[in-house]
Amino acid sequence: MLRLRHLSIALLLASATTAHSQIAETIAPNHYLVVYRSGTVPADAESQITLAGAHLTAHLDRFGMVAVSLDSATAQSNLSAQPNVAMLLHDRYVTAHAIIFTPQNSLKPNFVSNPGPFIPIAPFRPTPYPIHPLNFAPESDTYYDSPQGWAVQQAGGFGDNIPGSSATGPWNTSKGAGVRIAILDTGVDQSHPDIAPNLVFNLSEIDQSPLTGLPSPCDDGTPQDQTGHGTWTASLATGALGPSTGNIIGVAPQASLLNIKVLERVPGAGATLTAACESGQGSGLLSWVLQGIDDAVANHADIISLSLGTLVDISTGDGAGWKSQFDAVTRTAAQSGTVIVAALGNNGLQLPNGTLIELPAEAASVLPVVASTNPACAEDLATNATCSPGLITRPYYSNYGDTNAIAAPGGSYPESPTTSTSGYIMGACTNGLTNTTDGLPANGQSFGCFNLGHTQYVQAMGTSASAPLVTGAAAILRAAHPTWTAAKIISTLQTSATHLPTITTPVLNLPAALALN
Repeated sequence: MLRLRHLSIALLLASATTAHSQIAETIAPNHYLVVYRSGTVPADAESQITLAGAHLTAHLDRFGMVAVSLDSATAQSNLSAQPNVAMLLHDRYVTAHAIIFTPQNSLKPNFVSNPGPFIPIAPFRPTPYPIHPLNFAPESDTYYDSPQGWAVQQAGGFGDNIPGSSATGPWNTSKGAGVRIAILDTGVDQSHPDIAPNLVFNLSEIDQSPLTGLPSPCDDGTPQDQTGHGTWTASLATGALGPSTGNIIGVAPQASLLNIKVLERVPGAGATLTAACESGQGSGLLSWVLQGIDDAVANHADIISLSLGTLVDISTGDGAGWKSQFDAVTRTAAQSGTVIVAALGNNGLQLPNGTLIELPAEAASVLPVVASTNPACAEDLATNATCSPGLITRPYYSNYGDTNAIAAPGGSYPESPTTSTSGYIMGACTNGLTNTTDGLPANGQSFGCFNLGHTQYVQAMGTSASAPLVTGAAAILRAAHPTWTAAKIISTLQTSATHLPTITTPVLNLPAALALN
């Protein structure tokens, strides 16, 4: 088994100026969101779209929108001119990315302002990051019952005399039974022992059609995770508990898992296609995320977890349009009773930053989440640093500043062996499709855990961890108070969060949240 140097949801940007320059690069050519004036998709929408010279790619009827693809300025003009069309928004790439690091053995991050050329199938080309061996232990919940369980326990996953835990804690109240958690990500490894026991729903919104979608040679588009990111995030929210259920436990280990795949593995840097796919990350369209939210609401998700995002400049008409439409979607989801939790991102920016915001984290009715560190392994960016106790802080990569946000474990440097105290966070990863070896889907193979091949567990860090850990906490709170509204769940998590002098964002405190009425 192997350990991933670092995992996160967004590209590290050196400055707000660089961040603004990347906004244009996140626009997906020839893909648009059509918003109708009436808030209702017309019955003849498809014929009208075809008449304009475009192709309907997705219905978002609940929200009065559709997604389309088109390949000419004439089609764009024709569609915009239709009297019932309120606005036409450029679709955006949304990503689950790795932060760029100095290669080899240096632990100090490499702040690179320009990640390289932009291409439609792979929005960014991150430098490959170092990896290290990870020893697999077959015993049930081994990593929870060790210092590696720090993040789940800090997020409130403890109690009820579970081995490695304590006699009392939130798990004495609930372990999330009866609550449905939707993970919108790169899919999950459906056969993973930490995933399979709680998995009740599988869906992929990946469109790989050459005409209307984003075909990727690195992913077959099925709900199966062929990147690793989605399995990692899902396991932190609701990794299964008990014998023969793998080596980790999620914060809400009895909650049901809805797998909704909205990101596919896309090529990164590499001299060959296989090498490019090996270094590839998860990417998709913002409209796929909207579809995923719609799917989650339609399938009665109690909580939606989003460890993905994109920066949007709301000073532009297109950016302001995306903000208003995302607000409408997330408000509708909240009114249906669904709590939405989203990572604030790993750009190291104070947000809002001028006119820059992060979507979906900064949409209406969404709980944004910032990363925090392990007090048993204080952040230390020095080369070859080792763990020593310290205070909880915000790690260098995490965005911050949103006054609605709370903080939860995201991890930080330094790393350490898998049986020892670490700044990193242990989670499940993926063996790819069953009975396949690592490689291109076209060759009858599948990719597994990032560039590590088929492996079941990784140590990693990023706000991608923080969001599902809060999601698990929200699930336990929902189980304890099933009649509470989504707004009440979020406000309780915000009100009960602990204010510390060493971090500006209040830190998740599930026991305190459960004590509030």
